[in-house]
Amino acid sequence: MTDRDAEAILAGTVTSTQVKFSPTLDLESGAGLGFWRTSAPNIEGIRFTMAIDRTAVAGWAGRFSRPAQSVDQRTVFARCLDEFLAAGGDLRIAVPSVTEVDRAAADLTVVTRASRELAACFDNDPAWTVPAEPQRRLAVLYLDGVRPEPHHLGCYTALPEHGEVISYPGLTGRPGQERRCEIVLFEARPGGALDVFDQHGTPSQRLRQAKQLIDQHLPAELAERYRDAELTDAGATLVGAVTPVMRRPVGTLPSGRPVLGGGDVVCRMDPGGAQGANNAVQCAIRYAEAILHHPGGPYDRDWMEWTAAPWLSAVAHPAARWTATVLDPPPAMREMMLAAQHDSTLADAFAAAFARPSNLVRFTADALS
Repeated sequence: MTDRDAEAILAGTVTSTQVKFSPTLDLESGAGLGFWRTSAPNIEGIRFTMAIDRTAVAGWAGRFSRPAQSVDQRTVFARCLDEFLAAGGDLRIAVPSVTEVDRAAADLTVVTRASRELAACFDNDPAWTVPAEPQRRLAVLYLDGVRPEPHHLGCYTALPEHGEVISYPGLTGRPGQERRCEIVLFEARPGGALDVFDQHGTPSQRLRQAKQLIDQHLPAELAERYRDAELTDAGATLVGAVTPVMRRPVGTLPSGRPVLGGGDVVCRMDPGGAQGANNAVQCAIRYAEAILHHPGGPYDRDWMEWTAAPWLSAVAHPAARWTATVLDPPPAMREMMLAAQHDSTLADAFAAAFARPSNLVRFTADALS
């Protein structure tokens, strides 16, 4: 059950930014969902730049052990819904109330997107303290006409006191008609110089603002890449903010029936850590494996807790810690960011932590050694 069919998704606005790293891409391919593995542009690593007054004061390039990729979620969701229908799936377009969810709940109901009312059925996880407000104001643009980064790297530009500008190649378009684009994410500290985008602004206004910010804050050699940028389509922009959430994975409907939460319902993070899409795919695959391991059930509360625990401990919780660390680096991390320009091992360790946030402990040890 979802709120839009494939055509409505394709006609709508972009939903997010997303980078899927090699462990996630492998899971998708193994499940027969690696539709863009050979067509999406590879992202070979990260080019980090710290800039002040349009001048790069630190910089390095870290390589992934294997490439990452990005495909517009509109493209992904539309293709997957069509595949689901072709396989005989029962797809229902609706926005149900909690009462309706409770009435329709089956032996196993999984909730991965929820209204405020439905989300309230899941308790906050008392083991986590998360910010009560968004840490960044966000603006996303999908662009044509951007000159490719010559080494096929994603670009992460830190602007102290203001926020970050993140950019990388991706794929967009109707399934079967996909084309290359550049995806740009502005992560603005509230009240900082990047915090200029209006939720009610038009796409053309947002493009104009984005180009102005790039010219005003990025070093000239980076800004030049966007000189001829244009929006990929009428829905190519998104403005908003994300308040982090960490909930318990098993919710309780008014009738007392348990439901299993996944993805953003349980663990929602700012996109600056590049973990959301990976978190969702890892969750779906692990839940599917647990269902196949117990095809006859029962899918009771104990089973749900057992099913969610490995995803939370191995994927979601490390991803949330990594995202919080990237947005507010502790002194050791800031020192590493400066030291990495003289040490390619540290640069590669930083890139590896994006791909596998569970490496954070080892990554921090590298930074302190």
